[in-house]
Amino acid sequence: MQRFIYITLAMVFFLPGLLLAQTKVIKGLVKESGGPLPGATVVEKGVAGNGTQTDNDGRFQLTLKGSSQTIVIKSVGFISQEINVSNKKEVTVTLAVDAKGLEELIVVGYGKQKKITNTGAVSSINGAEIRQNPTASVQNTLAGRLPGFFSQQRSGQPGKDGADFFIRGMSSYAGTQRPLIIVDDIEYSYSDVSQLDPNEIESISILKDASTTAIYGVKGANGVMVITTRRGVSGAPVINFKTELGLQQKTFTPKFLGSYDAAILTNQALRNSDQSLRFTDKDIQLFKDGTDPYGHPDVDWYSTLMNPTALISRNNLDISGGTESVKYFVSMGYLWQNGALKDFSSKSEVNNTHYYKRYNFRSNLDVQATKTLSFKLDMTGRFGETNDPITNSPNGNGLIGEIYSYNFLPPFAYAVYNPDGSYATGSNLGGVNIVGRLATQGYNRSFDNDLNITFGGVQKLDMLTEGLSAKALISYASAQVNKRGLARTNTNFPMYYYNQETGVYTPKDATVYRIPPYNLTRSAGGASRTTNVQASLNYDRNFGDHRIYALGLYNQNSYIQNDNAVTDSSIPANFRGMTMRTGYDYKQKYLLEFNAAYNGTDKFVGKKRYGWFPAISGGWNIAEESFFKKKVSFVNLFKIRGSYGLVGSDNIGDGKFVYEQVYTNDGSYSFGQQHNNYAGIKEGTLGNDNVTWEKENKLDIGLDVSMFEGKLSFTVDYFNNNRYDILTPRASVPLIMGVGLPPMNLGKVNNKGWDGEINYRNSFKGLQYFARGTFSYAKNKIVFRDEANPRYPWLARTGQPIGQGFGYIFDGYYQSLEDIANSPKPTTSIKPGDLKYKDLNGDGIIDALDQRAVGNPNLPSTTIGLTLGFTYKGISFSMLLQGAYDYSMYFASEAIEGLSANFQPIHQQAWTPELGNNAKFPLLGTNSTISRANVSLSDFWLVDARYLRLKTMEIGYQLPTSWVKPIGFKGIRVYTNGYNLLTWTNVDKFYQADPESVNASGGIINTGAITAYPNQRIYNFGVTFSL
Repeated sequence: MQRFIYITLAMVFFLPGLLLAQTKVIKGLVKESGGPLPGATVVEKGVAGNGTQTDNDGRFQLTLKGSSQTIVIKSVGFISQEINVSNKKEVTVTLAVDAKGLEELIVVGYGKQKKITNTGAVSSINGAEIRQNPTASVQNTLAGRLPGFFSQQRSGQPGKDGADFFIRGMSSYAGTQRPLIIVDDIEYSYSDVSQLDPNEIESISILKDASTTAIYGVKGANGVMVITTRRGVSGAPVINFKTELGLQQKTFTPKFLGSYDAAILTNQALRNSDQSLRFTDKDIQLFKDGTDPYGHPDVDWYSTLMNPTALISRNNLDISGGTESVKYFVSMGYLWQNGALKDFSSKSEVNNTHYYKRYNFRSNLDVQATKTLSFKLDMTGRFGETNDPITNSPNGNGLIGEIYSYNFLPPFAYAVYNPDGSYATGSNLGGVNIVGRLATQGYNRSFDNDLNITFGGVQKLDMLTEGLSAKALISYASAQVNKRGLARTNTNFPMYYYNQETGVYTPKDATVYRIPPYNLTRSAGGASRTTNVQASLNYDRNFGDHRIYALGLYNQNSYIQNDNAVTDSSIPANFRGMTMRTGYDYKQKYLLEFNAAYNGTDKFVGKKRYGWFPAISGGWNIAEESFFKKKVSFVNLFKIRGSYGLVGSDNIGDGKFVYEQVYTNDGSYSFGQQHNNYAGIKEGTLGNDNVTWEKENKLDIGLDVSMFEGKLSFTVDYFNNNRYDILTPRASVPLIMGVGLPPMNLGKVNNKGWDGEINYRNSFKGLQYFARGTFSYAKNKIVFRDEANPRYPWLARTGQPIGQGFGYIFDGYYQSLEDIANSPKPTTSIKPGDLKYKDLNGDGIIDALDQRAVGNPNLPSTTIGLTLGFTYKGISFSMLLQGAYDYSMYFASEAIEGLSANFQPIHQQAWTPELGNNAKFPLLGTNSTISRANVSLSDFWLVDARYLRLKTMEIGYQLPTSWVKPIGFKGIRVYTNGYNLLTWTNVDKFYQADPESVNASGGIINTGAITAYPNQRIYNFGVTFSL
């Protein structure tokens, strides 16, 4: 009884105090050296899910529910602090800058490492920076931000505007040089990346050297892009809704001459070619005064067909939160991107414009089942719809190519509409009205559906030994493309030429008097399935000042693609391997790491199927040495690191089954006394049982420095990569051998360069400002490529960069018939005003033996970036200047050549006897081939290109908490940002092209200026609501 009384008294006196402690409210201010620190996380220690963030003024309020009486304050880039508040109601905390990177983590292959102990070459960017770019494709925002990242955005077409990108340039001339892409430990394809919603991304890292890529073995030679997605954190649910609306404009608008000037130049070209003139003086006058718009039209086709602006919009909703037991992140997004092409299809009731729609969803779920066992279940999907108009362009180069074409769409081709609204045609009844085709011919539509599911678990094995854990993961990814087309059963439709003088309408084809009906088509564009299984053991433990860590991983991947266009598409591509990593550091001062992979692929056979790919790296953080601290105390981090290793690439292009002997159906043979014809089979290319992957020795030496308490820091890396065993055709073996030889692993390429970044950040009375500069330089050279011994050394491809163009050396213009007679010349007909070239071999004849390496490859060797920004009392600003140089561009045919391309201002500076060598363009005409870029490439047509873009800029304002809290919001942010806002380039002085356009290839415009949809400039406005 006495015991019961004591317990009762204790409860009476102490329970209210305990209850009071559980509901204690603590207020505070979090600062850094320059002023308040908004967005810092404040959590109660020991109480799962109880936390908050500081507002724009750095203030917070938190109700304590536990008994620890301790709060933990964290913020990215600062050292965390624990504060005991048992006798306090209000605190002021100043966080110190994490100058050494003690708490900063970077993502590496199959794990994370502290930046201070990392010995590899890694560049990273966080999701917040990525989301400052309103473009539809993630990779378009990375150029100039990540050292070692090279990219070129070849097109701005909705749904197809993702930039082509490489890590540290190119090291092989065979297959594709695209890097391996890993999203949450799962391999993704190139197209998958452009479809990722930036709202889902936590960070992107690129792995550049052997120590970080050897762990991927046969897939790591081209570098690795590692993307992590956002995950939930403990705390109350946080709901964010973001909506954006933007205007797209073309980065450049081509300038074509009108009918009057084009007619004059047409006659000039025909006169130079000794041909009859096309236009009379009366025709030219009618073009000039515009009094006959149907018989002598003057149509600016670019402005007629293209809108000055197009809309792009994006909406995202995400929910995150949870407890220590269950955390979740759920995101949904919708993107709509309209094209610049005008919609002429109102009468046909179908959408004949370019557009792209994309729906994204992601659910990342983390479950702490027990104290030692955790699971994750990730599910993501994307549903895309891309619409392209059917143009039936007569030159086969699509809509943009037709706009550039003189032969098919000059300004005087035909009027758009006749007075009665019918579609017009030319006075000679030539030309199929392009507006009529766009309005009536229908569309091709593609539906892309992707679904990825990942399930994994981690079991801590501290009961066996501290720091040991096991991890298993299985994933399934599927992608499917379905296509739908709506096209006329016949491409003809009524067109008329209207004679303004007589008022008579003459049909182009009197048998066509109606538009035929539509025909609906459906097809399966292809499907793919990927399964991946991983199992690993991880070990990470400190023994006093010593840290030892290790990873052992088994990985198997199977990929199946069903594509009717590829004969072997249903055969699975299998990959299997084992990976290890082990490392040691002492006081974060002396660092050593070893990585290796033993893996292979079924692309090869026998002993060539598997390979061993080791790498070693080390680092010395000199700033931790006592002698350094005393002499150079302002330096917080001074780490020298280096790595060397072997990596591989099984991406060998068409060499998937090179080891197999090929037989083809060919010819026939007659058997019997009477003719009995039977199809024959002949031996094709021989098999190569020894075919194997490409290999690359990678050397990297780097320096990481941080000074003045983290205000100034820089990283610089030198790399030297030697690729060998490149699959190479046997060009040195004469064809008289009579049998097709398989490619062999013979080629060698050296690729070396520098990359790095420098950062400065500081604060002053609440103003936080920063600047970051990046640079990337990579130069490759073919060391060996099997080729016949050239007659002259300048003809050799060996010793040149990958993608090097060969052509003539421009040496002025032929000025007269006498000059032609006394100068080296080709065997074809030439005239004064044609391009003159140097006779390299001195034989007096200009031919292929006088061609040499001219200009540079189309991929820039140098990329630079400068990011500037500040924040002040809820106002934020950032901008990125990005540039590239040391690359060449050239175009041909309908892009630039007179009477093939529509006339441009540069054609008005074509050669005449009066201009002589001051001319900017060769003689206009039709006879000579020596002055045509698609027949006789020379450095005259090359532009040593360079550009500088205002790539992105954003201005935002976070409304004060006191404004938004009364209306039920935790925060509201309004902002405006842009993409490709300004461009300075020398390319437009010669070509009507964006500086990131692809070159002409083999004398034929590939996907260059005349066929590629123009890149876009975006002005974007948005608002984010947080609940």
